[in-house]
Amino acid sequence: MKHLFNKIKPVGRRVIVLSKPEDKRNHKLNLGNGKSLDLEIATDYSWDSRITNITQGILLTDYKNLKAGTYVLAHHSSMGNECELDYDGIPEGYKLFSVEEQFIYFGFKDGKVIPIDGYLLAERLYEPDNISKGGIILNPEPVKIHNKMRIKAKPDSELGFNVGDVVITYKYADYEMTHNLNGKQESIIRVKCIDCLAIDHDFDKRGY
Repeated sequence: MKHLFNKIKPVGRRVIVLSKPEDKRNHKLNLGNGKSLDLEIATDYSWDSRITNITQGILLTDYKNLKAGTYVLAHHSSMGNECELDYDGIPEGYKLFSVEEQFIYFGFKDGKVIPIDGYLLAERLYEPDNISKGGIILNPEPVKIHNKMRIKAKPDSELGFNVGDVVITYKYADYEMTHNLNGKQESIIRVKCIDCLAIDHDFDKRGY
């Protein structure tokens, strides 16, 4: 794979990504006691393009703080037929794409998530359970706290935030993506640093 690193020069604000579509179908189910089961999930006919479309691959060109060879997650509509490249030498079962750089969301290497310069990775926050004096849960469904998220990871270049900070953002500033890394399907939220308006240092002290 290394022979392809930085060999294809993208035009404009784009990066080159090599993707194996089958990666998104394969999942690993943890059975406990050190046992696991490999599953192949058929999502070809799902209504949700975030699940069915290609969203992950190997970065073949350096981009900001990500180096060629880094596994990346991208927007669910970023790797369509219109930007697929015909190029000799790519491995069988893979597809090659020229992706707009704004649609690359984060990197993943050696078991570690790598935020891109200018962006934070965060988790959603919810209101505490509303329980009556009799112990009855009045609202069984989790209620999102809008415009507030907790930082899970940040790039080394970003000094204004710390992991664990609760940030207050613009409305609709967050974008949540479902991904499958190491056979486990999870979701993560990406937020632009410039869309964070303040840090709520007292959030945890208020009993959340």
